[in-house]
Amino acid sequence: MAETLLWVLPLVPTVTALLMLTTRDRRILSGLDVAGSAVLLALTLVLARDLVAGGPQALGVFRVDDLGLVFLILVAVLTFAVSIYQVGWLRQAVALGNMKPESLRPYFALVHGFVATMVVTVLADNLGVLWIAMEGTTITSAVLVGYHGHHHGLEAAWKYIIVTTIGISFGLFGTVLVYAAAAAGHGSAGAGSRSWSAIMKVAPALDPGIVRIGFIFVVVGYGAKAGLAPMHLWLPDAHSQAPTPVSALLSGALIKCALLGIIRFQTIAAAAVGPAFPMQVLLVFGLISIVVATPFILTQHDLKRLLGYHSVEHVGIVALGLGFGGSVGTYGALLHVVNHGVTKALAFFAAGTAIARYGSRDMQVIRGLLAVAPIGATLLMLAALSLAGVPPFSIFVSELMVLRAGIGDGHWVAVAVFLAMVVIIFAGLLHHVGGMAFGKPTAAATREAEARSPLLGMTLLAAIIILLGLTIPGSFDRIFRGATEIIVG
Repeated sequence: MAETLLWVLPLVPTVTALLMLTTRDRRILSGLDVAGSAVLLALTLVLARDLVAGGPQALGVFRVDDLGLVFLILVAVLTFAVSIYQVGWLRQAVALGNMKPESLRPYFALVHGFVATMVVTVLADNLGVLWIAMEGTTITSAVLVGYHGHHHGLEAAWKYIIVTTIGISFGLFGTVLVYAAAAAGHGSAGAGSRSWSAIMKVAPALDPGIVRIGFIFVVVGYGAKAGLAPMHLWLPDAHSQAPTPVSALLSGALIKCALLGIIRFQTIAAAAVGPAFPMQVLLVFGLISIVVATPFILTQHDLKRLLGYHSVEHVGIVALGLGFGGSVGTYGALLHVVNHGVTKALAFFAAGTAIARYGSRDMQVIRGLLAVAPIGATLLMLAALSLAGVPPFSIFVSELMVLRAGIGDGHWVAVAVFLAMVVIIFAGLLHHVGGMAFGKPTAAATREAEARSPLLGMTLLAAIIILLGLTIPGSFDRIFRGATEIIVG
């Protein structure tokens, strides 16, 4: 059953996307959207149950273990939340003229095609398939970034394609180098030398020099897609110009898929040259990302660009946790992947509702949100407090684990820089969000009733944030521990 699901899971969003092309009715499209996402989530949970009971499952080029399962669950949960959110969001977008009724059919199809490429990415055992699927996410999501059709969106989509395609070319070169080293280890250039699980069996015997170079290329290549600085140039533009549900998937799920690609190669490099080298590389990129994001967060006026730069910061924190290493740092990094994914999706959801209500992304225009939309404003503040690392929200827990790992391993300079940037970002974020939530509403604000389906999608994510901030359920803890063991070895 579990092996069959490895092939069924990518087919679910693919079939859903094809079904979207058969109708123009918005209500039917929304129903198919929610149904397809619910099936994907249900089958993912079935696969998780089978994995816990029977261990890693593989079939052909697909394989799932605890590490891949962490990312697969995140993709499935966010896809389901997005489908609930955009029922009401699209109704409002069509009413306001932001989305044309005739454009809904290709929009829904592209969203589920995008999800399908992410599912293939996290299930791929073959390193070549992993690269192809990651490039597939670029093709589908780039169209969605520029979907509104105005010049800012098209410019952002073009920048996204150029930067990530150049970056992913570096990733291909790194993959080829690792493949060449593995082929020499296998004694042939067979399919086994392209399989991550097969390469891991011979990784200690691989040429250390080739693997080092290959890993650096992979970090630069996949790091461009993940939003690691200084390869992050596309991210604030793309996240700010995409439709709100797409922004949530880009920031919450897509950049995490790229991180999974880096982690897969990190395990190979650690086995071939020792864990110190890949950890040092990730530590440097993590610190650069956090430092680079900080001044841009403080000076932003565009709400969605602000959230985009927060993605750069938090991807840096994940890389920092992996760079500190050990069981605590790695567990914290994986937990931060989930925490940030859920929190950032909630933040984009809440930001999208505020932007639609005020007709502007300028935070100087969005004022008095609590008086205009009290539930939406509360959820936006909750997401902001979580992003700032305030207890009892989930990001506080994972950031604390990363900090503990850095202190335990004696990385005092990195810890000091990390703490300084987090404190500065905390103050800046509270300043931005406090200004939007409180005060007198501007004349641009509309006082319509808050739509139920967006609130339902946001409430689902908010519940996850609070739950993971208070406790980690035993089943999820087992999965995180298993994923940590895969990385740490």
